[in-house]
Amino acid sequence: MNRIAKWDNAKFVLIILVVICHFYENYLGSSKLVNSLFFSVYTFHMPAFFLISGMFSKKTVKERKIVKVVPYLLVYLFMKMFGYFVSGIMNGGTFISVDFFREPGAAWFILALFFMYLITFYTKQFRPAYVLIVSVFVSMAAGYSNIDTNLFCWLRIAIFYPFFYAGYALSMDTITKWTENRKLKIVSVAVILIYFLVCYVGIDKLFWARFLLTGRSYEALTHGAFYGGILRLFTYVLSFGLVFAFLCIIPKGKNIFSQLGTRTLGVYVFHYNFINLFVHSCWYKALYHNFPNTWEIILVLLGIVVTLICCLKPFDACCRAILSGKWKLRLDDELK
Repeated sequence: MNRIAKWDNAKFVLIILVVICHFYENYLGSSKLVNSLFFSVYTFHMPAFFLISGMFSKKTVKERKIVKVVPYLLVYLFMKMFGYFVSGIMNGGTFISVDFFREPGAAWFILALFFMYLITFYTKQFRPAYVLIVSVFVSMAAGYSNIDTNLFCWLRIAIFYPFFYAGYALSMDTITKWTENRKLKIVSVAVILIYFLVCYVGIDKLFWARFLLTGRSYEALTHGAFYGGILRLFTYVLSFGLVFAFLCIIPKGKNIFSQLGTRTLGVYVFHYNFINLFVHSCWYKALYHNFPNTWEIILVLLGIVVTLICCLKPFDACCRAILSGKWKLRLDDELK
């Protein structure tokens, strides 16, 4: 299958934003700029990733073969075990037990993809509009639950599934046509800039709602939990709009970043270990004190550097080996 540069470009920009935000996550509350960028980026970057993943799920969902989605589960297990050993080494040989059933960290995305594929194997038989509406209402209701949200990351699956399904339901040609409209591109640039500005100016009043953007329950809200369902619906409208605006400004032509956009899985799998290494180093606290005027920019540069490192062929080859399908399962590979 020939690659489409636009989506590789989008994936590369998104994975950089993921890495930068994970660096920023360790400094939340330390800077207005950090808080506002974290909040604004989280509004659309994971929804965009799921929407793009849904776009490219059509063939696998149509074939309905579980053997095609098991590799996602294998990547999840690899991330858990690799992170377990790296954390143990950084903690001086102290290894904390690993829980494969609960995922509060970065590995949740790949586990969510695994379950989203399985869900779509069965929801594909219904009218897309109905599935999308029901999935939104399910996520609105799920936020009131007090069940452990890290258990199989079930709540984040419910919350982000509408984006995945929207990508599956919409044709790639339709999305491309919409996002390549010149007038909409100009409007999209303005929308994103205005949203960033609003977040920066009003972050002190908005930051309490960040848990809505990270897939958490309404109990995490400092106030307004009773109205969590309505707030969730509002964030869907906002996120879908910003995802569309983001995709509009992504160039469709092949460029230097297009090739790197084909290696985002390696970045996703390995980047968090570099961040853990940074957090355990002397630079974690020294950065803020030694560079009081530029430390936010330095973190952005660190995020870009880590992204580029994880784009190297060895990291990409490791992930491709897991996803290659050069292993066999003794089971009926077609779901009935």
